[in-house]
Amino acid sequence: MLAVDADPVPDGNTAVWKDAFGVLRSRRVTKARPLAGLEKLMRPHAAACVSRPGITTDDPPPRRPPPRPTPAAGELYARLGIERTATAQDLRRAYRRLARELHPDLNPDPRAAERFKKVAEAYDVLSDPRRRQTYDLTGLRPRPK
Repeated sequence: MLAVDADPVPDGNTAVWKDAFGVLRSRRVTKARPLAGLEKLMRPHAAACVSRPGITTDDPPPRRPPPRPTPAAGELYARLGIERTATAQDLRRAYRRLARELHPDLNPDPRAAERFKKVAEAYDVLSDPRRRQTYDLTGLRPRPK
């Protein structure tokens, strides 16, 4: 049977029922195969559709909203002062240098303690290859472990 009946009958000419799995099934009702007990008589799509005023087939399709721009992945790299192409060894070297410089036990400045936390967060994300890949692709920090 076609999805849209080419020869619709306004009173209905399609028998619809649910099978044992809950899937809707349909068939055309004829004199040889009349409506059975579990079936309901329904109008097919072409008979059920009525044209609405003001809507034509020449109307353009509805516009989709523009895609959201992907944020630039780079803030975490900037915190460590490295390039996106840096190796794991370069990453560790930059983190250790900044940790010695900014650690609260060695630097009494309160701003240094805040910066140390941000550097540690950046290192935590970028040192894990899977989380780094997620960050590089999306520009968003992945969830904590």
